[in-house]
Amino acid sequence: MRSHLFALGSLAGALVLVPVPGFVVVGALGLVLRRPHPIPVLVAALLVTSWLGNRSLDGLEPMVSGPFEGWVTLVEDPRSSGSFGVRAGARVDGHRVSISAHGPVSGRVSSRLAGEQLYVVGRMQPPRAGDDWAKWRHEVGRLTIESVVDTARGSPIARLANRVRGLLTDGAGPLSRTDRALYLGMVIGDDRGQSPVVADDFRAAGLGHLLVVSGQNVAFVLAIVAPLLAASRPGVRVVILCAVLVFFAVLTRFEPSVLRAVMMAGVSIGAVGAGSPIDGRKALSLAVGVLLLIDPLLAHVVAFQLSAAATAGIVWLAVPLGDRIGGPTVIRIPFATTAAAQIGVAPLLLLTFGPVPLASLPANLLAGPASGPVMIWGCTAGLVAGVTGEPVAALIHLPTRLLLAWIRFVAHAAAVAPPAMVGPIGWLLLAAMAALVILRPRTRSMVATMALGLSIVVVAGAPAFGPGHTTVVDGVELRATERGLIMVLDDPGDPRGVLEELRRMGVGAPILIIASDGDLADALLVLSLRDRYGDVAVLAPELHRVPGARTARGGDRLQVGAMVLEVVDVDGGIDVVDLGAPDGRGRAPPG
Repeated sequence: MRSHLFALGSLAGALVLVPVPGFVVVGALGLVLRRPHPIPVLVAALLVTSWLGNRSLDGLEPMVSGPFEGWVTLVEDPRSSGSFGVRAGARVDGHRVSISAHGPVSGRVSSRLAGEQLYVVGRMQPPRAGDDWAKWRHEVGRLTIESVVDTARGSPIARLANRVRGLLTDGAGPLSRTDRALYLGMVIGDDRGQSPVVADDFRAAGLGHLLVVSGQNVAFVLAIVAPLLAASRPGVRVVILCAVLVFFAVLTRFEPSVLRAVMMAGVSIGAVGAGSPIDGRKALSLAVGVLLLIDPLLAHVVAFQLSAAATAGIVWLAVPLGDRIGGPTVIRIPFATTAAAQIGVAPLLLLTFGPVPLASLPANLLAGPASGPVMIWGCTAGLVAGVTGEPVAALIHLPTRLLLAWIRFVAHAAAVAPPAMVGPIGWLLLAAMAALVILRPRTRSMVATMALGLSIVVVAGAPAFGPGHTTVVDGVELRATERGLIMVLDDPGDPRGVLEELRRMGVGAPILIIASDGDLADALLVLSLRDRYGDVAVLAPELHRVPGARTARGGDRLQVGAMVLEVVDVDGGIDVVDLGAPDGRGRAPPG
């Protein structure tokens, strides 16, 4: 009980961040030392994390604007950002900042990895006002890099981690670009190469957690290493396993979900080494409490919240659900585990992202059994593939290719299914169903349980988008006509966000895409739209940068399907005017 109250108190204090005088904290700790009862533990944890969190915020002194020259250490792998740009997190003299580079210099930054050092010249600025995302990540500045003077490989452990990542990446060379990005995301959390369409498919299916490293990866790593230490002394085994956990955290870039999983595994290993094994519930509570004492601001990071909530759902609900619903073990356990995790994260998903895809539960049931083998195979045979190279690597990754094909199929099938979302009422009813199943042992029929769940789910379909309807979605104007949909791109946003909005609206394939400006933003979105909808006709102005687009000028007329369009010039770009249908001889009507 005390461990659970310790976690709840730590979480409450880190979220609320009540100003607390230091002497009150000292007094609360003294009371706990004298009387370690549950309520004093709860109060002390709340006060301590509030005090530490406020001290952390007070220590975030913004960097002063001005020129900068010196060494920076990358703490993230650089990823693309906008037109010919890259961004990453870095440390400067012990302070965390965000860095960005554009143009030719971005190439020198993008080729670096986390842990490496760069001697750069640029300009430092404080964080943007009201940027909570930067605040919770302890960022105190924004550095725009203008030139890279020198580089260094970083610490020995960073070099070793990058070497292992390099082997896994090289070994995945025989895989297609899409499969390679999925494989690296599932094994080491490297999602930089994932296309917007694939990423959106996985979000639509509720499978986004497969593309990042989680507790499942940590469990597989320990399952591989632990048998090799069976003959070791308990103390030696604990030290080696903890060292493996630390290295895995470095390898996967200290992602919040990894921190939770590594700390939870470390607590369990330490308890076993001390001769007092603990269950998953207590291990989770201690892990969350300790992590929030180390960094109270971590409680505000959504990835950490989701990881802790999903794990809480599993450790508290999976076994009771599995015991109650009955049925074959091969179906019962995955169903109970997936349902428990979904119930655990549902409140956070609803508050943060809105309604949850109805397809998430069946998609996880279908794709989950294939994701585990990909992770295990990647941690073992994937390294061998990196050492041997082709053609051996191609043979080694035959199972990988088959497993990834199945996972991609499940994700895509869920994404193209009719839009259906579960809102707050639906999740409350599902939680009530889970409670009923747990509290009423007579409810043992899995078929009856699933039928009950499906009967009480409240589904919110996508809004209608029919002929005559026009709307703008993140810089994309949608014109629904009697003869088809026309998309006009005018400074569109990130392709991933646009694709998600189009999917949520139930928008089908267009008959024409107009890249109004024909710039890089248009080009990137056109590539994603064609990846999603197929070979759609695209118009772009002169000197455009859109691959495969037809160059159009003001006054041009063209027939697209059953309509005739005239191109017009607008604000340095192009648009079209619908002239109607062609005459009976297939010719356009007179202008």
